[in-house]
Amino acid sequence: MKVISRLQQMSLLWKFALVNLIPILLLGVVLQHYLQTRVRERAVSGATQTALAISRSEVERGLAADDLQHGLSSAEIEALDRTLARSEIRNDVSEVTVWNRSLRVIYSQSREQIDRRIFPLTNEHRSALNGEVVSHRSGANLEVYVPLWLGGSREPEGAVQLAIPYAPIAASVRGDTNKLSIFMFAGLALLYTLLFRIVAAASKTLRHQAATNEHQALHDALTDLPNRTLFHDRVGQALTAARRDHLPVAVMIMDLDRFKEVNDTLGHASGDELLKQAGVRLRAALRESDTVARLGGDEFGVLLPKVVDSAAAVSVARKLRSALEEPFTIHGLALQIEASIGIALYPEHGDDVHSLLQRADVAMYEAKEHPAGCEVYARERDEYSPDRLTLLTELRRAIDRGELVLHYQPKAELRGGAVKGVEALVRWSHPSRGLVPPDEFIPLAQKTGVIVPLTFFVLNEAVRQARTWQLEGLDLCVGVNLSARNLLDVHLPDTVGELLARWEVPPSLLELEITESTILADPIRAMHVLSRLSGMGVRLAIDDFGTGYSSLAYLKRLPVDALKIDKSFVQGMESDENDAVIVRSTIDLGRNLGLQVVAEGVETAEAWRQLLVLGCDFAQGYYLSRPVPAAELAAWVRASRANGLRALTA
Repeated sequence: MKVISRLQQMSLLWKFALVNLIPILLLGVVLQHYLQTRVRERAVSGATQTALAISRSEVERGLAADDLQHGLSSAEIEALDRTLARSEIRNDVSEVTVWNRSLRVIYSQSREQIDRRIFPLTNEHRSALNGEVVSHRSGANLEVYVPLWLGGSREPEGAVQLAIPYAPIAASVRGDTNKLSIFMFAGLALLYTLLFRIVAAASKTLRHQAATNEHQALHDALTDLPNRTLFHDRVGQALTAARRDHLPVAVMIMDLDRFKEVNDTLGHASGDELLKQAGVRLRAALRESDTVARLGGDEFGVLLPKVVDSAAAVSVARKLRSALEEPFTIHGLALQIEASIGIALYPEHGDDVHSLLQRADVAMYEAKEHPAGCEVYARERDEYSPDRLTLLTELRRAIDRGELVLHYQPKAELRGGAVKGVEALVRWSHPSRGLVPPDEFIPLAQKTGVIVPLTFFVLNEAVRQARTWQLEGLDLCVGVNLSARNLLDVHLPDTVGELLARWEVPPSLLELEITESTILADPIRAMHVLSRLSGMGVRLAIDDFGTGYSSLAYLKRLPVDALKIDKSFVQGMESDENDAVIVRSTIDLGRNLGLQVVAEGVETAEAWRQLLVLGCDFAQGYYLSRPVPAAELAAWVRASRANGLRALTA
């Protein structure tokens, strides 16, 4: 198990080196054995050839066919002894024995063997008498058996057995084997080294390529910052460590303001260069342990794995914004950009990667609406929180179930106090939540298709109520607010016309209120829809005037009947001279354009008095009445007409 574990820990290169070393060593052993065998065979073959040559040149020359039949005389034996005793023969052959076909020894350097029969008879003896030259190892000698043809017969008349010392042969075999083995193992070592170097180079290339591929897979190609995948992974690791150490973690989403203008004006190459330089500055502004990543487009993510609290995170966010304040030089042009940064903290705002990023993104969009440019996530401002999404689902059902009701707030003439109209405000009587304020569900509806059935419900109910009051002798103009989605619906005039016809209400008793930003979302289409509504006789009013991007060029062309001054200016005009100037200027503007001016948010008698002096036409606010149900509003209007408005507001 330990060996397997160590192998698993080894690099691929060293695994290759170890695995391939074993077969190369085995190959070396096999080759060495083969070489040794071949060398031995060659040495034995050489010794055999030497013995055969001695037999042919020396032994056979001193013998005749009759000698094999009748044996040798003493003189012949001594002559053969002298021949074989020569140094060149004595060094090669240690003993010679000659026997005839009857297996009787006729010559031997051991005299006691002469005239004896060969015993025991071996295969080598038989092979020699059959005409074969054979050899085999016997003790310290190599025995070579050579057949003798002396009389020209077809079969050998006898044979010679020569004993050649094996020690010189073995020494020669060892020497040759060692030399060849050295060369062989040197060659194998060289081969192994070359293979190792080739594989090492390939492994290095592969590792480099793998590292490059991994880097490219986890980093942005333009800025070389971590990409979304790596950022998510690092946030996950930071959360794991934070759960163990019980420390907060901050996640930021940053968006470059007006970056699209750079791309559209200077081209994408300039935009890319801006992103590169911004990435360098952001990285330099953070600690080594922090992470800044490009998530896509002009959006960056920042991870602070160790942060004390939200105040410390905000301090880092401000530092990042400061790093971008110095103008960027892009292709010779100086560009200045700002960033909006949203912040979410673990565990306060979420305990997983997805939740933190989603809430940091929500905070980033909030930051775009504030001068500071950075915001910490606040649940109450999250339009996409689970609670609000649930509320949106319930709102769809509430329209069908009749849980929505309209309350009405009166609008009275400042001069005379006559109540001529009301504003319809929708309320939600939730079965479990109670009365849900409109600012909790209207913004949700405006961002989805729910605003269409919701607006239809309000229009239908408001027109129906106007008809009811008309039949009761109260001619009250009912105001209904429209969203951008409603105003840009080219079928809206047809819908309004159908409702007016259904309830037999004159168009003059319906007033549609739109905001400046709603009109400017698509001025051409808005102008078309408003012109049709105005042509039908429906009254039109610009709501919350002064809070949007006012355009007098459009205002003078719009077929509107009234301006409604936003309550923030009306409520502040008693204490803030700037608000007072705005209110006065708006009243003058409306009068000059021939429009009625309505002041919202009138809550005190002093505000009423100032507006009257300034020449404002109508007032609406708590000083008159809060929004109330239709029946209560009708009773209030009748009382105001019977007793006078001053009695009701005193």
